[in-house]
Amino acid sequence: MSTTTTAPAAAPAASRRGPRLSGLTWLVWRQHRAAFWTGLAVTAAAIAWFAYQRASMMNYLNGIGWPNPKSPDWSAGFETYHSQLSSTSSALGFLMPVLVGVFLGAPLIANDLEHGTGKLVTSQAVSRGRWLAMKLGMTVLVVTVCTAALSAAFGWWLGPVSKTNRELYWVVGGATGPLPVALTLLTTVAGVAIGMVLRRTLLSMVVTFGFAVTVQLVWAFRWMDLGNLVTLTTHDGVGAGTFPKLPETAYDTDQSYLTDSGELLAPSSCAKETEQAINACLDKNDIVGWSVDYLPPSELSPMLWTGSAILLALIAPVAVFIIWWGRKRLY
Repeated sequence: MSTTTTAPAAAPAASRRGPRLSGLTWLVWRQHRAAFWTGLAVTAAAIAWFAYQRASMMNYLNGIGWPNPKSPDWSAGFETYHSQLSSTSSALGFLMPVLVGVFLGAPLIANDLEHGTGKLVTSQAVSRGRWLAMKLGMTVLVVTVCTAALSAAFGWWLGPVSKTNRELYWVVGGATGPLPVALTLLTTVAGVAIGMVLRRTLLSMVVTFGFAVTVQLVWAFRWMDLGNLVTLTTHDGVGAGTFPKLPETAYDTDQSYLTDSGELLAPSSCAKETEQAINACLDKNDIVGWSVDYLPPSELSPMLWTGSAILLALIAPVAVFIIWWGRKRLY
């Protein structure tokens, strides 16, 4: 008597674990996944490069006995690293906000309006406000993560030598902390608003480029105004060796001659051809010393945070405008 056996039923496929996007979140990510993944990949590659450059720099510094260099001309060998830090600072502080605003912010909604994609999405069971909020929120999240990671990694690279000289501390160091994040978010959100109003991708990118460059120029010329200046005066004359000694890495913003009556004169007022003529000018104006306005090193961090707070405060009304305009006048 033969018997038959029945093979056990195949076990159900193991359920997938881990977070899975769905609904509108999945749709927005899928629509912009090329831009998002590109940003994440560039961020990872840049951080790896920062780590490599820092390791190379530290090998050099350890070789010269840092922080007490064995040779007085150590800065000559450090010039390559100084140049790399300066160029990277320019890329993070200037180039990155412009590129992200132009190539991610401006086309984000303008491309949908130009090709009708947004109208198709919102014709389903998705409100305009929810669609806009998801696109803007996901973009802001990705930009924040990438720029914050880049800023932190660059600050880690710069840290060991940040107080070496004034340029590294104030100019290069100005591209660390919250500032690159705030600048990039502002140009990105403004680019989204510009694209939504103009409704043409290429035109929006051009206008966003002009806006981003303008923001950078205004910031470059005005951010020093956020600091609290300290004035240092002397009464030891203005000859050799009489210029006041400032704190290490302090940033002097103005230098003037100080007269006996307390009046300030520009040094150029006594810029004569001969030493005798210079001394005669100094005596004639009763110049007794120097008056120097400077920013102490302790001011840098508060200035960066204050400036970033101002930039982030500007983003809020732009984001509100995007949602308001999108709900009322998107189509």
